Amino acid sequence: MSFQYVTIYYGPCDSFNTVIHKPQKLRGLRDHLLKLGYRVDYVPVQFVNYCMLEMCGHEVFRCNIQNLSFNTPSNLDPVCQRAIQAVVDSTAKFLRARRYLWFWKLLEDQIFKRGEYLPKNYWPAETEIKPFANCLDCVNCCGILARRK
Repeated sequence: MSFQYVTIYYGPCDSFNTVIHKPQKLRGLRDHLLKLGYRVDYVPVQFVNYCMLEMCGHEVFRCNIQNLSFNTPSNLDPVCQRAIQAVVDSTAKFLRARRYLWFWKLLEDQIFKRGEYLPKNYWPAETEIKPFANCLDCVNCCGILARRK
């Protein structure tokens, strides 16, 4: 699922003694999200005065649908502005989490290690290093310390 896909679940709005679905309350939110490049789908549900925004199977914002203004642009509706900010922040968090998981998957698959098709490693695999001799070994072996005294 894309990070640029938002599903809006909205219920019937209880106003003026009528209970009916009013997608017009979501017009400013939808228009602004479409302008930002998101794909928006409406899903009517049976919960009264309910509005919830979902991305990648996660709820990112919830409010009472009566708090949204009817047929109003997003810049005039503070609840709509908070919903848009929640969607933008959630997109950034999803992208950060995807990069983090992708990097750890690379490490897990050992892509950074050398394989048979990569350039040869010219460092010696094993070296034979003799341990350093102490002063007493030099006196018995070549007598360098004995000549200096």
